[in-house]
Formats: sequence, structure tokens, C-alpha cells
Amino acid sequence: MPPEMSPTQLQAWRALYRADTLLFTHIENTLRTRLKMSYFEHEVLRALDGAGGRMRMAPLAAELMISRSGATRLIGKLEDKDGWVVRRNTPEDRRATWAELTDDGRKALDAARPVVEAVVATFFADHVSNADLHASSRILNVLADANPNDEGFDCGL
Repeated sequence: MPPEMSPTQLQAWRALYRADTLLFTHIENTLRTRLKMSYFEHEVLRALDGAGGRMRMAPLAAELMISRSGATRLIGKLEDKDGWVVRRNTPEDRRATWAELTDDGRKALDAARPVVEAVVATFFADHVSNADLHASSRILNVLADANPNDEGFDCGL
């Protein structure tokens, strides 16, 4: 059985959970209200844009930290919803499905950028010094690296 958490560890975990939940709620609610877009939909558009406008489904799922079937459902929703994304197969590899950002998807992402940036600034970045932001990034990357996104992870229970 894993050792019991110290009060400091539990306090840090609860602070991280609270801050993450509040920030996510602000971003989600603001994107939905202003742009009829969920934060996960925004993340799909952002990931595709960052990859030059297209990605295979498996790497996209890994980037989003969701299952392949979850990525497929999300891409299908974005295809049907507003045509922000299209799925394509290539003649070179008919088994591979690519998700491609459309012009309408780029416009939606461009509209979302200032909304996300305003929420992140207002509820996060404006309250923390650059030194603390660097330290937070370092700490959160250590945590992310220690927690693989695969089904083989076991916490010892």
C-alpha cells in the first residue's frame, strides 16, 4: 500500500485541483457563451494548427490525451458541427485517417485565441510573477512526465 500523503502534499494537491478546475470552468463557460465552442474542441483546432493543419488520428489522440475512439468521435462532431475539420484518407496508406483543419476551423480558432488568452490572463497569469510561472511550468512538467498517458500505469493499489 502506498504511504499516506503528508499534510503539505495534500494541501498542494488540493490547491492544484482547485485552481485547475476553476480555470477550466472559466475557459469552458466563456468559449461556450461567446463562440459555441467547448474547450476540447478548441484544443483539437489548436493541435491541428500547431501540426501544420493536419494530423493522423493516433498522434492527435495522444496530443489531446484521449483515446483514439474519443478523438474519432470529437473529429466527427467537428466535421458535422460547423465544418471546422474534415477527415481524409491518403492513397499511400488507406488505413490511416487524417484530420485536417478547414478554413472555417482556422477562423474559429482565430476567434477563440483572444478569448482563451483573456481568460488565462485574467484568472491565472496576471496573479503570478514570471519567476513563479517558470517554477510552476517546471513543476507541472515534472508531474506530467511522471504520469504516462497509457493504460499500463499503476499507482500500487
